[in-house]
Amino acid sequence: MKINSIDSFLITLPFRLSFKHSLAARDHSENLIVRVTIQDGAKTYVGFGEGIPRDYVTGENPAGALSAVAKEYAPLLLGRSFQRPAEIIEILSSSWAQLKLHGRPQGASWCALELALLDAAGKCAGKTVSELVLSSDVTGAGSDLTGSDLTGTDVRHEIPDAITYGAVVPFGGKKALAAILWFYKAYGFKTVKIKVGKDLELDLHRLRIARSVLGSGVAIRVDANCAWTFDQTIHAAEQMRNYGVKSYEQPIPADRLEELAAITKILPEQVLADESLCTVDDARYLAENKIVSAFNIRISKVGGILAARQISEIARQHGIACHMGAQVGESGILSAAGRAYAAIEPRFENYEGSNNFFLLKQDITDENLNVGFGGKGKVLKTSGLGVNVKNQRLQQFINPETVSDLQPPLVPERIV
Repeated sequence: MKINSIDSFLITLPFRLSFKHSLAARDHSENLIVRVTIQDGAKTYVGFGEGIPRDYVTGENPAGALSAVAKEYAPLLLGRSFQRPAEIIEILSSSWAQLKLHGRPQGASWCALELALLDAAGKCAGKTVSELVLSSDVTGAGSDLTGSDLTGTDVRHEIPDAITYGAVVPFGGKKALAAILWFYKAYGFKTVKIKVGKDLELDLHRLRIARSVLGSGVAIRVDANCAWTFDQTIHAAEQMRNYGVKSYEQPIPADRLEELAAITKILPEQVLADESLCTVDDARYLAENKIVSAFNIRISKVGGILAARQISEIARQHGIACHMGAQVGESGILSAAGRAYAAIEPRFENYEGSNNFFLLKQDITDENLNVGFGGKGKVLKTSGLGVNVKNQRLQQFINPETVSDLQPPLVPERIV
């Protein structure tokens, strides 16, 4: 078996509506797609991966992420040979260590490449990505990306049939807020996260409506996306306690870790790190210094499934709760990867993502991975990531203005 080709390109996915929070507002998403082929004798297996670079989170921009794949990652991996599909994890781990990505916030670019290789290797093995990763634990191929052992994960873990997701409410007007909340209630979501900002009175009004519509049986979480100061966080939490807010996500800017630790000590509610958690080194520092009580782990942000597994293991070792987050604008590729990751981890407190149909005008996968009623998302059981992506579907979303000189031409599909 050999890694035969690595292609990377950018696509622009338009939204049905604008999605806003305190750091950004967008009506589309610019995503990095990587496609690889693995040659096994006369057979060629094609894998797709996706990452979403957001400069206000990790410092990555689309052009830089595209360049990282072509100039840094592909030269290390292209042409590499291996005997068993699970060995792809050893190859990924050694390359990750060589590139020192455990401390470099380049999650989106590496995630896209890693997922593409796992997808192709899973198809080659006739296994789902979840099964492939678990089998690597058994064979010893699943070593920690920085050199420690990951075998603390129970290799007998039973893969569930479905993941139960929560919902997210972006900024919006009062009428839009009420309509979204009533829809979420009718849809049966049991957790709803509300984006908040610098206008406390408006945020309290939104929470009052949310609790009135959702009732007492739905968990309400708040995400400030770095919008508050230390004092504003303490004051807001005191005011919001009347509405039973369960957690506060990244209330202050990402680099104010001493203040974040103080907030965690003061508030009885859970305090999550999101923008402060971009690398494995970040996770270790946050955990060892008791900065927060929970992690929001987004696969694209932290560098793929293997890095996400290491971060969740660090969290478990230090008694820190885990939430699985998502990037706004994920296609079916990242949605499938989220389910593959969630399926092999002990139960998290909350899961986000798989709202593709609600948000995207059109997805790039044949499969509709939008969550069903009650927030249920079926775990995919076909080989690789379990989704089918076609060149024709990708072509219509490539934005010529954003494609760099590194853009390779798309070649005819060779999907097995």
